[in-house]
Amino acid sequence: MNAASHELGLALLVAHCASLDPAAPTARRRLDVALGPELARKLVFALSGGGSDRERSRGGLHACAVFAA
Repeated sequence: MNAASHELGLALLVAHCASLDPAAPTARRRLDVALGPELARKLVFALSGGGSDRERSRGGLHACAVFAA
């Protein structure tokens, strides 16, 4: 292991440990602050690959899988 990957590994470990603090903001809260609640909701919904039928009925792209030969 080289020094750069060791430093990155330590940084990731510190970030992970900090995220376990109950007083630390959640990832969703940080997204809400950075992007605004509406865009954060859409991003999380899109990245999660689904959601409730209610969420899908609100509109959107209604994407589906397409297979081409």
